[in-house]
Amino acid sequence: MKWRAVAVSLGSILAILAGSHILGESPVDFERDVQPVLQEKCLACHTAAAAQSGLVMESVEAMLKGGEKSGPSILAGDSDGSPLVQHLRGELEPRMPVGGDPLPEAQIALIAKWIDQMAPPANQDGAGQIASSQDFETHVKPLLEQNCEACHGTQTHQSGLVVETVTALLKGGAIQGPAIVVGNSEESPLIQRLRGTRSPRMPMNGQPLSEEQIGHIARWIDQLDPALVAEAAEDSTKTKWPWTPVTQPEVPAVRNKEWVRNPIDAFMLAKLEKQQLEPAEAVSPRGLLRRLYFGLIGLPPTPEVMERFLADPSPEAYRQEVENLLADSRYGEHWGRHWLDLARYSDTRGGAIDDPQPHLWRYRDYVIRAFNQDRPYDRFIKEQLAGDAFRAFGDEGKLGLGFLGLWVKVEASGEQGRRNYMTDVVNTTSSVFMGLTLGCAQCHDHKYDPLPQADYFRIEAFFSPISFDKQDMAFHQYEMPLQDPERWEARKEAWKNHLEKIKKNAKAFKKEISDRQIEHQLLVNPQDLKDWAHADQKKIPFPKDTLRTAEEKERSRRIELMTGRFANPNVDGYYDPKAYIVRDSPLQHNVATYVLTGGNWRLRAEQVQPGFLSAITGNSDPVDMDGLVGSRRQLLAKWIANRENPLTARVMVNRIWQYHFGKGLVATPSDFGSNGSGTVHQDLVDWLAWEFMESGWSIKEIHRLILDSNVYALSMVHDRSEEYEKVDPNNRYLWVRDPFRIPAESLRDTILAVSGKLEPAMGGPPFFPEENLEQMARAGTWWISSGQQEVNRRTVYMIQSRSYPIPLIKVFDGPNLDESCVVRGNTTVTPQVFSLFNGKFPHRQSQAMAERIVAEAGSDPLKQVVRAFQLAFQRDPSPAEKTRSLAFLTGSGAAPEQGERLSLKQVSLVRNGGPGHTDNERGETGSLADLCLILINMNEFVYLE
Repeated sequence: MKWRAVAVSLGSILAILAGSHILGESPVDFERDVQPVLQEKCLACHTAAAAQSGLVMESVEAMLKGGEKSGPSILAGDSDGSPLVQHLRGELEPRMPVGGDPLPEAQIALIAKWIDQMAPPANQDGAGQIASSQDFETHVKPLLEQNCEACHGTQTHQSGLVVETVTALLKGGAIQGPAIVVGNSEESPLIQRLRGTRSPRMPMNGQPLSEEQIGHIARWIDQLDPALVAEAAEDSTKTKWPWTPVTQPEVPAVRNKEWVRNPIDAFMLAKLEKQQLEPAEAVSPRGLLRRLYFGLIGLPPTPEVMERFLADPSPEAYRQEVENLLADSRYGEHWGRHWLDLARYSDTRGGAIDDPQPHLWRYRDYVIRAFNQDRPYDRFIKEQLAGDAFRAFGDEGKLGLGFLGLWVKVEASGEQGRRNYMTDVVNTTSSVFMGLTLGCAQCHDHKYDPLPQADYFRIEAFFSPISFDKQDMAFHQYEMPLQDPERWEARKEAWKNHLEKIKKNAKAFKKEISDRQIEHQLLVNPQDLKDWAHADQKKIPFPKDTLRTAEEKERSRRIELMTGRFANPNVDGYYDPKAYIVRDSPLQHNVATYVLTGGNWRLRAEQVQPGFLSAITGNSDPVDMDGLVGSRRQLLAKWIANRENPLTARVMVNRIWQYHFGKGLVATPSDFGSNGSGTVHQDLVDWLAWEFMESGWSIKEIHRLILDSNVYALSMVHDRSEEYEKVDPNNRYLWVRDPFRIPAESLRDTILAVSGKLEPAMGGPPFFPEENLEQMARAGTWWISSGQQEVNRRTVYMIQSRSYPIPLIKVFDGPNLDESCVVRGNTTVTPQVFSLFNGKFPHRQSQAMAERIVAEAGSDPLKQVVRAFQLAFQRDPSPAEKTRSLAFLTGSGAAPEQGERLSLKQVSLVRNGGPGHTDNERGETGSLADLCLILINMNEFVYLE
């Protein structure tokens, strides 16, 4: 419950005290003494017309009834235990009135005395009192929320313990069992840990509860009704969210109807109002457009687009921008990268060998096309699990099967290698499409979710007959070879020449070194017939490296890496019409699958048939494969992509929300189970899931709903943040937007965009970025950088090597290519500064940006500064920024006088060219390039408003 403060004068307080006779011994009268205090301090928020948290304080009966969440606000005869008094004194958070001055102790004492003189109900005396669930909500839960829920809430559940409900306390944690023993507080682990008689004392690293507070909890446990145990056991058997079917929730009513733009706002605002929280103001129009562009295409708007939008920031203009971006081909490049994270996409196999998979780029392009075409998500699922079994999807559907072949091939062979593959396919399929940690049931029944071990192998049985390999597959009309045949042939020929040049140069270099060594060779065993000696009998009497310079030694190492057998992406297969797909064994109906004891493939238990998850179907029956034509995987794909599956739509809409807000409504997007984070927004997830399916599984339609909400437009600043963080420290109710840093790929692409060097060409085999011998040698791989035009393409087309992740992408929390990347990290570490401020790439692009500015703005430093800020931040610099930037450019320490014009030849250059750059290379744009480098290193460039 939360109250709003109302100013009270000292005179009014004294008048109330005098009128109430509190200084004497007269009984306290509600209408005469208490009601005026409540009316002045509390009724602004707690009347029948505006009952925040459902609490009305206009009558004694209403306060005895209490609010929806925390029950009675007063307990007759027990002021110490009354939430009203506890909140007024600050014993329970938040202290009332929220945001106002605390009530004087004299007023609180008046209210307490009135409560104490009230006759308690007959069933409240003595040990005969029975504690109920309502008592828990009134007395115990507020204490646990304030002191324990940070570690033991639904989203955190450390040690598996949740303290939010009686059922959860009776169930207890995964390690030590029930937290409370009904009727026996002394034996209850909860009390023992709160008092410190059992280690560690709780709250860990926090302020211990007072004995009075612990006593409240202990008395509740001692008086608990044993029937609650049975009630809790019965409740634990009921099907709970997210296992329940998806239905369309009713859009809730809210008080602030003007704030609601669409139902998303209503669902969110209803939760906020119940917690007595108010949403933040809207972000600025400039911040909103930047958020929209980075959210949909991963790039900033141009200064011209920003100027046009700010001239007309109407809802209609904003919606048109949404439609423009959803129709932009760059949308698929950005959102396809999100899916590639989940699919653990890489152009190399991984493990110590990490040999290349030169045809997987076709799967990457397939994903980008699917998002651009707004391919129905149910079809997208079917293509990736069984594209070969749905003839209507053609070869495009078969390309989706690359999803099943992106596992890390570690150094294992035979049955163990097969087990590794099966494990990856089952685990990734269940987590990506259904948000389940089914892999936990590989060795035993799942510890938290209703997933028996047999279900794991029943799902595996759908995949048991498959093998994954490359095969011939002609390019089709939507792929690069037929979309842009001239470019395709040029790149193909260039790659062929590149490989021939590597071999030719390596051969010539080796011959040169060999010829040099011949001059110094001697016979190992001299003899009379030395002229007849075989060449192998001649040796150099000193180390061979003595005859090579340091540069030649480095070149030898490079050739060794470039022509090595493993981890070598310099292969000739990239342009062949082949694709990696899966195929079923011709004997698929005879392939047997067994439950493996402890997950050990050597310990077979009972045989199982393909079947769906019993927690969803309610049975463990095998699927009917009689008359099945084609792969059994199509049955699994249809079941996952079915409206009746309660998980599929929920999981996907949560992922879409996650990529827009930085965090999903369920914060563990691939774990919707009991050990996941859970959510306080189940109704909103269900509403979005329902709309998703009703729209024909259209991802773009969910974008439209989210982007057209006021929730999406919330500012990252709230004027009551300090106060609200005490109520909702993790921002579960989304009263403000969390900070959001653009992804690593967007950072690289944006630097290219503002420098004017971003190459828009789409599709095709990956390009090779600038090489770094020292780093690549440690990875055991080597390549020569592609041509500059290719290198400047979007990062999604850069080669993805598991043994050598690109440093700029890695340091800014790029995806872990070895496994499904569900949520990227968001770190702030020193190497990011080294990479972005000292690296060759940002220095080269800041130089290009400076050249672009000179071409567009001319030689006037003031115009250059303005254009630099427009390109980097899509805004003009502030007066202070202009002054400091001009001082930096001119080296004068102050801005030039109004109207003064300086050419770049008059500018004092700053000689800090960085790695690989000489002063001559930087030329007369030197200090302007340095200013550009500073701008791309600013937080405003990397973080959204």
